[in-house]
Amino acid sequence: MRSIGAGQEGRLEEVVRPEHGADRFQNAGVTVLATPVLCHWFESAAVRAIAEQLEPGEASVGTRLSIEHLKATPVGMQVRVTARVVGAGGRRVTFEVSAVDDVELVARGTHERFVVGLDRFLAEVQSKRAADVKRGSDVR
Repeated sequence: MRSIGAGQEGRLEEVVRPEHGADRFQNAGVTVLATPVLCHWFESAAVRAIAEQLEPGEASVGTRLSIEHLKATPVGMQVRVTARVVGAGGRRVTFEVSAVDDVELVARGTHERFVVGLDRFLAEVQSKRAADVKRGSDVR
């Protein structure tokens, strides 16, 4: 991993489409930007903020996300999401995140990611899967 500095930003601009609506997340009748979609956009912006500092074979994984979803955004409106690095130590990177629609600030919060060696990370996940399969066969 190359040096990650405070102030680096990742940005994302999206138009809220029907598939982004809260009504698609078991919230019938609520046809505004869903919080889970907003969370996805925050993570995507953070990934973009540090992508150029990652070495081949490295990736970042989200470990914490805390947001306030302040205002509703209707379908059809554009949302601009920003993730700005506010701290980096070791493999941990922290971000301030915000989202603004065509009218106002709609969400803000903090996000944390860890830079991992992708091969090792995926090997650990695979070991977990293998342990679960073995445990399941012992129970049956």
